[in-house]
This record gives sequence, structure tokens and C-alpha cells, in this order.
Amino acid sequence: MPYGSGLYGAGTYGIGGSSGSGGSSVPGSLLTEQWQVEYRNTVWGGLNADVQITDLSGWWDKPNLRGNNTDRPGRHGAIAGRKHADTRTVEVELTVSVDDDDMAILAAIDDVCAYTDEPVEEPVVMWARSDQPLLVHGRLEKVAIPTDHEWSVGHHRIRLQWVCTDPRRYHWQPFASPVLGMSGGSPTGITWPLTWPITFGGGVSTGSLTLPNLGNSEAYPVFTLTGPLSAPTITRADTGQKLQFAPNYELVDGQTLTVDTGTRSVILDDSVSRRDALVVADWFTLPRESSTVVTLNSTGVYDPSAGLRAAYRFPRL
Repeated sequence: MPYGSGLYGAGTYGIGGSSGSGGSSVPGSLLTEQWQVEYRNTVWGGLNADVQITDLSGWWDKPNLRGNNTDRPGRHGAIAGRKHADTRTVEVELTVSVDDDDMAILAAIDDVCAYTDEPVEEPVVMWARSDQPLLVHGRLEKVAIPTDHEWSVGHHRIRLQWVCTDPRRYHWQPFASPVLGMSGGSPTGITWPLTWPITFGGGVSTGSLTLPNLGNSEAYPVFTLTGPLSAPTITRADTGQKLQFAPNYELVDGQTLTVDTGTRSVILDDSVSRRDALVVADWFTLPRESSTVVTLNSTGVYDPSAGLRAAYRFPRL
């Protein structure tokens, strides 16, 4: 399976029983076997680990659908409304499987899961009865340590709950396409005096990418355009949907333009919005369990440094 580099970093956390080294890593890269979870560069679970996963909910369940049907006036039944998946809530129970009389192991887990001043969604990677680890982005919203009878006899547990506004689970590493270069042509047009055969200049340079989606839900690619390009257009070949920039828009040599179909944003050099330069915005996705051909058009002359790349994760819902 083709993997690219990680799109998200991780915190600098470490704990006994994890394979963290105090530095950041690609989320999911620390997992080595089934029934492990990775959060903030820390791994819990595994066959012989000091901390075991003893309960898991919300991971394999499908979220509820949100949306309403409209009653048919004066008739039986209703008019079906549009429905979409709601948020996903994942809850994991961790149990300390060795003697922990001084609560050092439990305290270390509690420290890793400390709330930040401005809680945000963070990567949570789980390997639980799937062919590879899967990733969600969730905000830690509950940390519970039961202090019941089992607690009093040394059976220490902690329950962690994450709420994920994006209900999809993703392959732990993203797919990154090859860089699509522009096809060449003669930049000079017709040369006088005419000689036969006549060679015409390259008014439009084109190319294509075949983008797979191995997930069971639609994928939202992030396209990166690298200049120089003139009035670039990204087109989904089978539907004709276009992301087309203004005829006078120039992406100069050395600049990059990131077009995110998920957030519907256009960012120049990771800092400045260029959404207003997108004059045709037929936003599109990549259908599930299929491959989609995407083309790149650019007016002007060929330049070997120009190109297009796509990156995304295969989603499961």
C-alpha cells in the first residue's frame, strides 16, 4: 500500500511501556501489534504490556445519522430529508495489569492526558481488529478514574473519552501522489520564415493523475500546485468538475498554492488566502473504493519545475 509522509505531528510525551523517545513522531508509527492505542506520542496496550485495553466503545460503531424527515401533508409517511453522520465518540478503558501500589503508572497516564488551556482535536491511533492502525482526530473531553471497591484492592483503571467532529477513521498514513509535471511543447510558436513541417507552440500544457481511494467513504484531496503556472485548472475527468483560476492569475516560480477540497480553502505559500482567484469552484471528492483521473491545465509555456501533487488519507466510515 502506498504511503506518504505524515501530515500531523505529535506532542513530546513518553511513559514506561511505550516506545516513545521524547521526540515527535508520525502518529501511528509507534504501534507494533493489535489492541494498542497511541496518543500524544505514548502507546498503551499490547499482549504483554503493563497497561491493557480492557474496554473499547465507539470505534467500530457507526455514528448516528443527523437530519430530519418532513411529514407529508395530508398523507401517510414523510419526505426523506438529507442525512449525514454525526460526531464520533470514542471511549477507551485502560487497566494497569501489574502491581501499582504507589499509583506511579496510573499517575503517568493521568499526566499524559492532562487538559491543555485551549483543548483542540489531536490524533488518536488505534489498532483493534483491522489490517492496519486507523486514525481519528478527537478532543479529549473526559478522564475518569473509578474509585470503587476494585480500586481499593489495587485494580486500577482509567477511562478516556475523545469526541471527534469528523466521524471518519483514516488509514494511519496518508497517500501522496507523484508530482505531476507539465507536458512540454515549443514555447516559441511559429518561426519565420516558415519551414515545413510547421511546429506550433504549446499554448496549453496538460497532464493527468490517477488517484486511488481504498476507503469506504469519499476522500477529500489536498492539491498542491507549484509554479510557474498561468491560470491553472484542476479537473475531475469523469464528471468535468473544475477548480479553475482566473485567466490573469499567475503562480510564479518557487510559489506553492494549496487547494484543500475538505475545507474549501486556497492558500498561497502556507500564509495568504487566494480563494478570490478561484473563479470556478466545482468542489469534488474522490469516490469510495475506486480510482479517479484528475487533469491539470495551464496556459502559457512549458516549465519543468511546475506541477501538481495530491495528498489525502483513505477514509472509513
